[in-house]
Amino acid sequence: MGLPTLEFSDSFLDSPEFRERLQCHEIELERTNRFIKDLIKDGNMLISALKSLSLAVQRFSQSLQEFQFECIGDTETDDEINIAQSLKEFSQLLSTMEEERRRLIQNADDVLISPLERFRKEQIGAVKVRLHLFDKETEKYYSVLEKHLISLSSRKKESHLQEADSQMGKDRQVFYDASLQYVFKIQEVQERKKFEFVEPVRRERHTVIRSVTPTSCFGALAFPVLIFLAL
Repeated sequence: MGLPTLEFSDSFLDSPEFRERLQCHEIELERTNRFIKDLIKDGNMLISALKSLSLAVQRFSQSLQEFQFECIGDTETDDEINIAQSLKEFSQLLSTMEEERRRLIQNADDVLISPLERFRKEQIGAVKVRLHLFDKETEKYYSVLEKHLISLSSRKKESHLQEADSQMGKDRQVFYDASLQYVFKIQEVQERKKFEFVEPVRRERHTVIRSVTPTSCFGALAFPVLIFLAL
C-alpha cells in the first residue's frame, strides 16, 4: 500500500484526515532517514574492512616480491627458476588487483556514501525544519483562534472585534503559508528520493558488477587468483 496523496487545498482545511496523511509521510521519511544512517554506518564499516584487507594483501604481495628462493648448488634448475618467477608474477598480480580495489573503495565513498549523507542532511533535514516551523505556527494559530472565539462570546466593543479579526486574518495567513511550504517540501523530497537516494545505490551496484566480471581489469585478475588459490 502506497503513501496517501497530499493536496495543497487540504492545507487550508487542516482536517484530521489531512493530519493523518501528513503523519504517514512523516513516518515514512523518518524510516528512510534511519535506513540511510544504518546504510552509511554499514557502508563505512565495509570500506574500513576492505581497506584493512587491501593493506594485508599489499603486505602479502610485498613478502612474495622480496622472497628469495635459494637453490641447491650453483645453478638453478628450470623448476626453481619457474617457481621464483611465478611468485614474483603472483605478487605483481596481487598489487594490480589492490590498485583496482583502492579505486573501488574511493568510488564507493564518492558515488554512494557522500551523496546519501548529503540527501539525508540537506533534504530530509529540510523537512524537519519545515515541520518545526509548521508545529510552531500551528500552536500559535490555534491559541490565537481560541482566544478570538472567547472574545466573540463576550461583549466587546466593535472596534476591538474588528482589530481582533484583522489580526486573526494575518495569523491565519502565516499558518497557511507554513502549512503549504511544509506540504511542498514533503512532496519535493518524496520525488527527489527516487533519484538522489536510489540513483547512488544503482550506480554503485553497476560499478561493483563491472569490477568483478571476467572482462574487467579487477575481474580478469581476480578470477585467475581465485583459481590459483583453489588449486
